[in-house]
Amino acid sequence: MSTSRTKMIRTVLAFGLLAAGATPALAQQVPDAATATETAWTSPEWWADVNVASHHFGSADEFLGPGEHFNQSNYGAGLEWEWRPRHGASIGYYRNSVYEDSWYALYHYTPLALGRHVRVGAMVGLVNGYPGYNGGDAAPAGALVAKIEYRRIGANLIYLPHVPGSTPNTLGLQLKFRLDR
Repeated sequence: MSTSRTKMIRTVLAFGLLAAGATPALAQQVPDAATATETAWTSPEWWADVNVASHHFGSADEFLGPGEHFNQSNYGAGLEWEWRPRHGASIGYYRNSVYEDSWYALYHYTPLALGRHVRVGAMVGLVNGYPGYNGGDAAPAGALVAKIEYRRIGANLIYLPHVPGSTPNTLGLQLKFRLDR
């Protein structure tokens, strides 16, 4: 196993343990009037995430070089854990947009509810596998997310903003399937 893969696996495991340790404290918080709708939330939800695709808005030539193109089929799998409607974490693997293997560990905060089945917010954490970004090693990651969930199925629409010299505006899609209940 390569050194960078070993480092990322250790990072993902550390992040998972951190999230698991923080969960009981967050779950025991006394809700105020603004979070009263969360009082019905009694146990964490577990989801299997399947990375499906991405779409890059911009020329690959600007970011990858002449004649190269982005991988728009970013297949992979992960595990998502929501311990309150607004808080969650995920870990997983996917084949990234530059045809490299990537591992990720992310915290999700989705404070905006749009009806009963859509929550909008952001994700922050670590990702590796991008040679032009921290030499492919674990690096900070951030994105906007819309979570659409209905009973046992759902989708995450993930928007990555343009980072000059690194990546164009990108929209990603994950399908998700509820594991508990």
